[in-house]
Amino acid sequence: METIEIGLAYECRAIGIKNEVVGIVEQLYNNTILINVLDCDQSDRAAIIELQNRLLVKYEDVLSYIEVEYTA
Repeated sequence: METIEIGLAYECRAIGIKNEVVGIVEQLYNNTILINVLDCDQSDRAAIIELQNRLLVKYEDVLSYIEVEYTA
């Protein structure tokens, strides 16, 4: 991905998680981003809950932008 923006959702491969996840970017760092997970594989759910739905992702592991509808 060339441009990653805070507040947008992306499909990515998070550090320490086996399958791909969809998450909203909360913070940008030098080599990684912090995401809040919206959707994941059921087999990874326990690990993601343990990490309070927040995961680190390397920039090169961000796969694609995903449009997500927000409901309040």
